[in-house]
Amino acid sequence: MSEIKQYKEPTSKIEKGLLYLQHYGIKKTVAKTIRKAMGHDQEHYSYRQFLKAHPVTKEELDAQRNTHFEYNPVISIVIPLYNTPEYFLTELIKSFTGQTYPHWQLCLGDGSPKDGLEDIIKKATGGQWDDRIIYKKLTDNTGIAGNTNAALELATGDYIGFTDHDDLITADAMFYIAKALNEDPTIEALYSDEDKIDMEGKEYFLPHFKSDFNIDLLCSHNYITHLFVVRADIVKASGGIKSEFDGAQDHDFDLRVLEKCTNIYHIPRVLYHWRTHPASTADHPEAKMYAYENGRRAVEEHYNRLGIPATVELDTHLGYYRTRYNWPGNPLVSIVIPNMNHLRDLQQCIDSIIDKNEYNNIEFVIVENNSNDPELCGYYRELELRSDINAKVYDYTKEHPSTRGNFNFSALVNYGVHKANGEYILLLNNDTRMINPDSISEMMGFVRRSDVGAVGARLYYGNNTVQHAGLILGLGGVANSQFLGSGREQVGYFYRSTCVQDLSAVTGACLLTSKEDFLSVGGFDEGLAVAFNDVDYCLKLREKKLLCVYNPFSEWYHLESLSRGLDNNDSTKKGRLEAETNYFMSKWKSVLDKGDPYYNPNLSLKAFDYSFKLDK
Repeated sequence: MSEIKQYKEPTSKIEKGLLYLQHYGIKKTVAKTIRKAMGHDQEHYSYRQFLKAHPVTKEELDAQRNTHFEYNPVISIVIPLYNTPEYFLTELIKSFTGQTYPHWQLCLGDGSPKDGLEDIIKKATGGQWDDRIIYKKLTDNTGIAGNTNAALELATGDYIGFTDHDDLITADAMFYIAKALNEDPTIEALYSDEDKIDMEGKEYFLPHFKSDFNIDLLCSHNYITHLFVVRADIVKASGGIKSEFDGAQDHDFDLRVLEKCTNIYHIPRVLYHWRTHPASTADHPEAKMYAYENGRRAVEEHYNRLGIPATVELDTHLGYYRTRYNWPGNPLVSIVIPNMNHLRDLQQCIDSIIDKNEYNNIEFVIVENNSNDPELCGYYRELELRSDINAKVYDYTKEHPSTRGNFNFSALVNYGVHKANGEYILLLNNDTRMINPDSISEMMGFVRRSDVGAVGARLYYGNNTVQHAGLILGLGGVANSQFLGSGREQVGYFYRSTCVQDLSAVTGACLLTSKEDFLSVGGFDEGLAVAFNDVDYCLKLREKKLLCVYNPFSEWYHLESLSRGLDNNDSTKKGRLEAETNYFMSKWKSVLDKGDPYYNPNLSLKAFDYSFKLDK
């Protein structure tokens, strides 16, 4: 029970506020007011519940101290110091000396004036200098980049990481890094989850439960931040921290070193507590605009190094970035739309593209399947005769008469792709509507990268709630959309609903892929007539080390299930769904058992909003 419950129950909001102010002081009262206005109060409460449900026990820490690894890498942590307050520095030092894994090195480059901070460090270690702490008083303060690089020169460990001079690491942070390296010594870089800690070091909040390595998310914002550790030879060869990216120097550094890594490991545990400050970019994003401009340049320089023609813009949300690709030419995109009846839906779908689309090289491939609407036949003829568009209608049932009366979406898609002339294929349901004119251009920017196999969009129901924002394996059952049912204006957990990222799968209702990649994996599995054929396709691409990218800047309406009705309302369809579910789960059992790499195991699979997992 919290202490505030000890007071007499207040009778008004004003009285509640005064009591809270009296008990907690002005700083916490203001913080609480801001949290409530931003909708973070419930998140604070949920994280407290999470911490209670997942405690780190003394027994666990003792067991870690008694663990003997075959490989004992020295982990050097580099920290630039400058006038660090004694309380913060003391707490930082103690968070290292209390580690359950002993083979670490703390490299401190002190740019403070006069005598520096050496006495505080000695005091924090009980007056007896710890040989694992390597301290250097710098002659000048050369800023965060210069001080960090000076501290970096002191590092002699096998792996090198960075922390801020006023933050904390958990007692088991070094242990879990060593544990991961013993399980896989080929790991080149590691990063962990993190949370925030208040100035007094008493309240933990805003945990960032991260994705496994996600290059497109990293180009959208620096989701890696802390704790980040990289093999020493890669760090030393990187040239260190660059002052021209001050404020975003870690984003630039992360991109540069990770470009050299092939085995990047994410530890799905909070190992780092990031102390908040009133003037920090985390709490007041507008305070340091130069930092966001430098972050934008850092991402753009990343593309330049890789030879990818792209420019990067500041997104509407500070600290987040939007990539615009500048590929030469406009390859033909074949828009493959399976259709049965539903004239008005198909007409509105095509009209929305004709009226809005700015990508100037498309063809429509309509795959007709078992329609009996005579008016539709007239529309088909009209469509093919139009001189202002390139459209063809192919009757699947004429070429496959044995399929009359049956519905197999995968077979229709495969048929349409084989009829398509385009280098790229946009699979589109007949109940979709284009919203923004650059929807296809946005998707094309990403799919033309050699490492990308499929691109999906952000889809909305007719009431402007999210129908699709990328698929998560295991979410709500077998697979489902993150942020399903959330408002169109809602950004989601750490803006995951509204920034570009790699995911395990995207929906076939609006999926762009190259024809070459489609054919190379055998297209859609026709054993999955209706359910999970899109997820199956994406997983086949991922087996080939190709990425599936969710791009929220491509926006469409999707009036889901108009074409065939809801499966749960028909016993035959329900039986088919169960059979296909079992087939899919058997086919991808090993993948599903591991869990979705882009969805943190500390998050609930029962909710679509990145709620914390409160059960063991």
